[in-house]
Amino acid sequence: MNESVIDIGIYVTYGLLAVAAVSAILASIIQMVGNFKKAIPALIGIAVLVIIVLVSYSTSTNEAYENATPTVSQWVGGGIKATYVLVGLALVSAVFTEVYKYFR
Repeated sequence: MNESVIDIGIYVTYGLLAVAAVSAILASIIQMVGNFKKAIPALIGIAVLVIIVLVSYSTSTNEAYENATPTVSQWVGGGIKATYVLVGLALVSAVFTEVYKYFR
């Protein structure tokens, strides 16, 4: 098969992916603006997630590892810490839900 046809297919795929991503983001924003009161819990959740990531990033070290800059090392450490925190929160919420259902 001709490589130019494959290249065109890849570019069309990139374009359609970009259109889909922009459409999803715009639809979410329009829905959020249209019914802001229902969007408040989602915005609070996003804010908590951003705070967890920023605190995890700021508390991680920037010790450079092999083939990584200090900034990349700090982002990786922050991502690992954020993952630990989020998995811990998920476990705590699962246990809390089961205990709450038991005593209900």
